[in-house]
Amino acid sequence: MFRVTPGSDHTASAPGERDTNEIEALYRRYSVAIRHYLERHFGKGPPDPEDAMHAAFERFARLESWREIVDPIAFLRRSARNFILDHHRAQKIRRAHVQSVEKLGPEADDLTAERVLLAKERLAIIDHAIRSMDERRRNVLIMNRIHGMNCAEIARSLGCSPTLVKMRLAEAIALCQRALHAAEGAE
Repeated sequence: MFRVTPGSDHTASAPGERDTNEIEALYRRYSVAIRHYLERHFGKGPPDPEDAMHAAFERFARLESWREIVDPIAFLRRSARNFILDHHRAQKIRRAHVQSVEKLGPEADDLTAERVLLAKERLAIIDHAIRSMDERRRNVLIMNRIHGMNCAEIARSLGCSPTLVKMRLAEAIALCQRALHAAEGAE
């Protein structure tokens, strides 16, 4: 965690220490405002707004060009917000995994060599289909299915319309399904 020691001497002259002192000054100046912003928009957690705020300051401190950031509080607020959103996406993916395992029921424990081999073959087919897609479809598919982003989030990230994202996602899924059906037909 990023910590500020109250009453510490801030007259050090070594370059690394000056950097630390300047970041500590930013921490003292903005940490409470950022934590309150997070609590107002996301509640008390999980994740804890304090943890998100500390993660944002850690990320900021690791940047080599942090002095070039024109609006440090906006950067810190966005970093903390992204920390929380990433946590929520990860939770969503974990819940979906648990639900899918629950849906499988007792047969999930019945992993025969044949089922494992079939699953590996299907995965290889899908992997090949994804790698052979154009970059735009592949990126949308990965952002949605792997990173758990919805179409509006992907559209904001890519700077395009949600409709275009939905279209590319549907096309990517259709390409994967066609590849699986083609492989099944070849057997």
